Amino acid sequence: MSKSNGTRNHALLVGVVFAGLAALVAPACGGSKNTGFSADAGKKTGDGSVHVDTGTGDTGPKSDGKVSALGNRDSAADAPPDSGLPPGEHGCDVSCQVAGGTCMGNVCTIREKPGALTPAQEQQLNAGGNADSSFAWLYPYNATVFPRGLIPPTLQFAGTAPDAVLVHITYATMDYVGYYGASSPAAAKLSSPSWIAVTQGAAATDVVTVAVTKLSGGQVSGPISETWTIAQGNMRGQIYYETYNSKIIGGAGVGIMSLAPGGTAPTPIAKGCGNVCHTASADGSTLVANAGSLINYLVSASYDLKTTPVSTLYKDSNQGLTYGGIYPDGTFAMSATNYRTWLPGHPSHLVDTSTGATIAAPGWDGVYKQGGTTVFSPDGKLFAFNDNDTDEGQGNTLMLADFAVATKTFSGFTMLATDSSATLAWPSFTPDDLSVVYHAGNGGEVDGGTGSVYETDNGATADLYRVDLQTKTATRLDALDGYGPSGSSYLPDNDPDLSFAPTVLPEALGGYFWVVFTSHRSYGNTLASQAGGDVEGKLWVAAIDINATPGKDSSHPAFYLDGQEANHSDNLRGFWVLSPCQQSGTACGAGDECCTGFCRPDGEGGAYSCVAAPVTGCSNEYEKCTSTSQCCQASEGYTCIGGFCASPPPK
Repeated sequence: MSKSNGTRNHALLVGVVFAGLAALVAPACGGSKNTGFSADAGKKTGDGSVHVDTGTGDTGPKSDGKVSALGNRDSAADAPPDSGLPPGEHGCDVSCQVAGGTCMGNVCTIREKPGALTPAQEQQLNAGGNADSSFAWLYPYNATVFPRGLIPPTLQFAGTAPDAVLVHITYATMDYVGYYGASSPAAAKLSSPSWIAVTQGAAATDVVTVAVTKLSGGQVSGPISETWTIAQGNMRGQIYYETYNSKIIGGAGVGIMSLAPGGTAPTPIAKGCGNVCHTASADGSTLVANAGSLINYLVSASYDLKTTPVSTLYKDSNQGLTYGGIYPDGTFAMSATNYRTWLPGHPSHLVDTSTGATIAAPGWDGVYKQGGTTVFSPDGKLFAFNDNDTDEGQGNTLMLADFAVATKTFSGFTMLATDSSATLAWPSFTPDDLSVVYHAGNGGEVDGGTGSVYETDNGATADLYRVDLQTKTATRLDALDGYGPSGSSYLPDNDPDLSFAPTVLPEALGGYFWVVFTSHRSYGNTLASQAGGDVEGKLWVAAIDINATPGKDSSHPAFYLDGQEANHSDNLRGFWVLSPCQQSGTACGAGDECCTGFCRPDGEGGAYSCVAAPVTGCSNEYEKCTSTSQCCQASEGYTCIGGFCASPPPK
């Protein structure tokens, strides 16, 4: 596969609860510990250094003491707390004070000193220098789009180990300075309160500039700078992934994990050899997977994700549910073939997830026998799969079909993408039903069974593509995969072509769609490229644009998903779904957490809980809708995407 050609027209043959910030940041008590910075803090001086006030002298305009309330919405008074800030309301809020900052003229000024540096060291860092020519950013990547509600990322750098580090983050309403101590290898990490303040205060169009300077052996290097964008929404949903060599699971270290982005550790769902090869329903209610053993792998099961702990719905000696393409409500799945799902004499068929019974599927039965990496769209109206009948299980062709749930009928089969030199696998629909994200690559070391072309380690290579369903134009997701505008890689270890098995969050968030995928790329100075003999994959997340232009890259650089098990585990096939919905009367942060689709307060100023669908009125962000006209902020660009009102892309 060419690494220089970002667009591919495939010749017409072209499944953690992310609850986001469920609670508001607690109100700050008392005054700030710091006196702020001078009005020219952060400005470059004539010699190229960065001036940072040490906290003495005139601090500029005094704050009026007003702090905007998180979650307040002028145009939708009943909007729940997780619906985000109204357009234009950014800058100083209570998160700034919680982080120890001060608000002056809507600018949040934060200074923290976790490194306990001497005044002389701080002055050296403030002055800047160029002692280490190898000092460079390793992670995060420049131009990354971060959502809110995540663990603070670990900033990682190349070059000699520092004795001290200065991190300076600025945008229109933020001036953050952190003085950090020694680290080896070179790294720094904001405190959680500071990270929340930085991400909460940024507007969709703010350019968040991060400048870092280090002191090593008395010599100063930097600042080195990059920019980020903050999406206007808290991450949500749950990611289910399979893992090997897990210390958390213990024993053989094999099983299925659940991780909420923003969570600090995953939760085991199923343990033991054979408890892998899973998918989950878009509504977060049901998970299906292999449930066999080294002795008998021909076992699969379904699990009820709504119970605590997770309970088994069905389990039997067949593989009808292994990697099954599960319908959005979890009631049935299309069995898959040719990838750890050998079904001798049993063609792909619809399976009831609670009983294992076969369901008749007009239009499919007798037409297709081998459907690989099967998947339904989030609304259940579309279906994609590998046509393994025509390529002997190599996965060279992706097919698209319409699906009518009332009659379980498949129709309108069309070729979505094809490539005789690559396996096109793990398709996942965007929430708007307008495109499919998939991986195109070549499998690694043969694992002794049919379907090794679908592997994601042991020498496998792949990039992610997005295909437009109307034009059938497939475009490589260059920024996500690690390619720059020229086609060459911007990754520190020059290791693109290692992006596998994507799934898309079935809901728009903060003006973007979001993809989780497996990668064997390096992670800063923490994890080497293709670590552990290329069997230590990790989960990464990237934003992709909602309104994609066919033929143009719609992706943004990816970020490492903190919270997953890091040491020597192989984490793969993250399946991203919504959280199981909550019944009426249950506390909530947004409508998508509720089975009714609506989260409202109990009277003015009351606590938010799931409620019945209102008879009149409009839908707030993340609340159910069937058309854009039902969204309260439609006049501000909010649209109905995938059955929920969604904020507009940044302009």
